[in-house]
Amino acid sequence: MQTLGAEAPAAVVDATSNEAATAATPPVNPELVRAPQVPGAKRVGSNVVEILLFRGLSTPLALGLVVIQGRFLEPHGRGRFVLAVLTVSIFSRLLSQLGVAVANRMGQKEWDTTPELRPLVQRALGIAVALGLAGTAAIILIGRLTPSVGATAAAIAAAGLVPNVIWQTASGIMLGLGRIRSWNYVQLASPLLTVAGTLLLVVGYDGQVHAALAAWTAAHVLTAILGLVLVRDLWLPLRVPSLLDGISESLVRLALAMGALQVIALIGYRAELFVLEAVKGVSVVGIYSVANQAAESMWLMAAAIATAITAPIVRCDEQEAVAIIRRSLVKALLYTAGAGAVVAITAPFVIRFALGDAFRAAQTPLFLLLPGAVAYAPVQILVVYLSVRRGRPKLSLLAGVAAMVVTVAASVPMIHAFGAAGAAGASALGYACGTLVAWALFRRLSAPHRTTAPTPAAESARRTGGFDSQTGPAP
Repeated sequence: MQTLGAEAPAAVVDATSNEAATAATPPVNPELVRAPQVPGAKRVGSNVVEILLFRGLSTPLALGLVVIQGRFLEPHGRGRFVLAVLTVSIFSRLLSQLGVAVANRMGQKEWDTTPELRPLVQRALGIAVALGLAGTAAIILIGRLTPSVGATAAAIAAAGLVPNVIWQTASGIMLGLGRIRSWNYVQLASPLLTVAGTLLLVVGYDGQVHAALAAWTAAHVLTAILGLVLVRDLWLPLRVPSLLDGISESLVRLALAMGALQVIALIGYRAELFVLEAVKGVSVVGIYSVANQAAESMWLMAAAIATAITAPIVRCDEQEAVAIIRRSLVKALLYTAGAGAVVAITAPFVIRFALGDAFRAAQTPLFLLLPGAVAYAPVQILVVYLSVRRGRPKLSLLAGVAAMVVTVAASVPMIHAFGAAGAAGASALGYACGTLVAWALFRRLSAPHRTTAPTPAAESARRTGGFDSQTGPAP
């Protein structure tokens, strides 16, 4: 075990690495030593089913929210809502990986019990609040400079950033511990509470965009409270940790690197919204966002599989991890393709009858988005291996950058020529390119001759010149 603090002794060999497993002298009586159980390793299949059941509720709720907003806010109001929330989502994605950074450390023996994890969790939550407050101020400033959003709308949405980051951090910690049921509760709470708040404030009291944003923000506040309650054993009794020591710095570095991937990915499949708003206006953004939301709803299966395999992937050996990833990739692609076929058949009828003639123009962009959305679904599985298993988020970032560059480069001429349909085509190209890059990186790291994988600590030591702030010199 390792004491968190400046006086912590440097470890010579990381006991969780494959090198340590082959070099260390075995115990005299091996039967006295029981291999630690990998959280969730025996429940991957049942966890996927459970996640799908909960997501089977949350996804219709999210789509129902689109219908409610489309009916009561109309395209212009829906467009303002999307742009305001998108700004918050960019900052949220950047900061949301603090919990996953903690999960990355769980693969090390010195931090695999609750008392040892508590200081890490407290640091992650403290960092989430500090950086979230800074992001809130930036969002308000951006809103003032964006006429189609406005300072008031931006301020209402910005109030949801800190609670959003808090529950995302709690969710990442739950995944690392294999607490899938608790994770499901938190994931369901956000869309459920948003829909409830929207029905109350927008439908019941005839509110407009500000009311819709207030409902969205309130939902994140309540979800953050739920997340903190579900992981209270990991941060109580509360102590104010140092946010400036080497441990906090390493968490921030890893979290921001993975968060940058999330931001790049978000911008990559949202960049066309900004171009579309500038060229065609905010009402067209509202129409196109319906197609975008419907296409991304097909990632349900891939997201469920990625969530279920996170805890086992962190702790199992390299050969088994690669095998799990490969099986999961095939499943994600097949399931998403099946969902795409269903969406393609039903979309014309659903859009016309649920949203009305004002949103009928969303059908063509949706058809163009579907192939790219199917191709991009397996990236969620690949990111689990690249960022969480191997601790190499910069590699995952390359896939996101490729998708973003292609989308941005293609969106300007295509939107000028074809409007919302051009935005969909540009986004589909970006999806495809991002998938190809992520797959190539996975193939490179999981080549057959790479029979062992360095632990996150060893990876960090390699990147910092042979020294890691937690484990000392690299073995």
